[in-house]
Amino acid sequence: MKIEREIRNDHIARIEGKAGIIVEIGDEIRARINVTEGPRFFEVITKGKHYDEAAAICSRICSFCSIPHKLTPIEAIENALNIEVSEQIKMLRQVLYFGNMVESHALHLYLFVLPDYLGYPDAFSMAEKYPEIMKHGLKLKNFGAMVQEILGGREIHPENAIVGGFGKLPEQKKMKKIYDMAKEAINSAIATVDFFTEYEYPHYVNLARNHLSIKPYEGYGVYGNEIISSDGFSFGIEKYKENIVEEVVPYSFAKRGKYNNEPFMVGALSRLVNNAKLLDGKAKELLSSYSNFLKEDNCFANNFAQAIELVYFIERIAEMAERARIGKQEAIEPEERNGRGYAVTEAPRGLLIYEVDVEDGIVKYMNVITPTAMFLPMMEIDALNMAKGMWEDGYKDVDLIGNKVEMTVRAYDPCISCSVHVIKL
Repeated sequence: MKIEREIRNDHIARIEGKAGIIVEIGDEIRARINVTEGPRFFEVITKGKHYDEAAAICSRICSFCSIPHKLTPIEAIENALNIEVSEQIKMLRQVLYFGNMVESHALHLYLFVLPDYLGYPDAFSMAEKYPEIMKHGLKLKNFGAMVQEILGGREIHPENAIVGGFGKLPEQKKMKKIYDMAKEAINSAIATVDFFTEYEYPHYVNLARNHLSIKPYEGYGVYGNEIISSDGFSFGIEKYKENIVEEVVPYSFAKRGKYNNEPFMVGALSRLVNNAKLLDGKAKELLSSYSNFLKEDNCFANNFAQAIELVYFIERIAEMAERARIGKQEAIEPEERNGRGYAVTEAPRGLLIYEVDVEDGIVKYMNVITPTAMFLPMMEIDALNMAKGMWEDGYKDVDLIGNKVEMTVRAYDPCISCSVHVIKL
């Protein structure tokens, strides 16, 4: 018997991008995630471009993650050219990045995941029965979008963040607006956590796995220059190629990552597994109360982890917005024109790595490793184990198995568009 489910972003998928799941059940059970979205040549396109233009191009890799794909190459370019920005710029970039985290997590949890949990084909059908739940989701989504618009210049593909700082600093009253709206949004974030503690994780995907994340510069942040693993090993970002290897398979356009030649996981769950001790405030209290939901061997815990992060990031945005005292505009011009730089940040879906080589202000080489490309092999294993476990447990309804396999994939919050890029033509 063969079970086949094609997942599309414009049909039943509720993921970003186009991919298919094929599960074959016979003498042996097999599963593969077939990424059908065509390859995109962003790294090649940036070659020969001025570094400012290259950073602007990178943000077009994804609309969900346009902030990470703008701030991470900026960080790599600044590393290459020895640019050190002020503490004010660093703080405002954190607020901008956290705003993207909030919007992305809200979209994933409320539009993609909750219909599965409540038994609806889509969020619109669910909203008729659960309008209050959707109000929480829209409030969180709108808050994250507002933060990005104020600091990034617009909600999607922001241009205000530039190498050396910002094109224009926000007005002080805008920071007050961010603070006020954060205080309104926090209750919706707490309600999100409460919702995701009402459901039991499918045990078929229980499997020991390595979790990779950054070691943040401070707090539970998104910036760092060191990658840590749940196995106790760590390495500097400049050594990423020695520890994370990308490969390709004949049935998929997406790259696939291995750590020590093994599949691994990145994302909200991995961040909490490695850095939960860095949480503070209400997020820390909630995680302590619901610690049994932080199951590092089950991918469905990623949804709970995203809900915890919603609370943390909103509280941190409020804190930074309240203490922000916007000074004069700063424009840092690099003294150097050549160099090789590296950067790693925590995008909503996990580690995002950039390497860039700049000569006389022109990008000569760029390499990008995205979160989805890193966790695809692990996601495929979990999809297989879900199908295999259900079949061997006596479930023979192929539609039911197919739906549960799709839920498994959605738990990762994959961004297929980010995973289909190539470095060579």
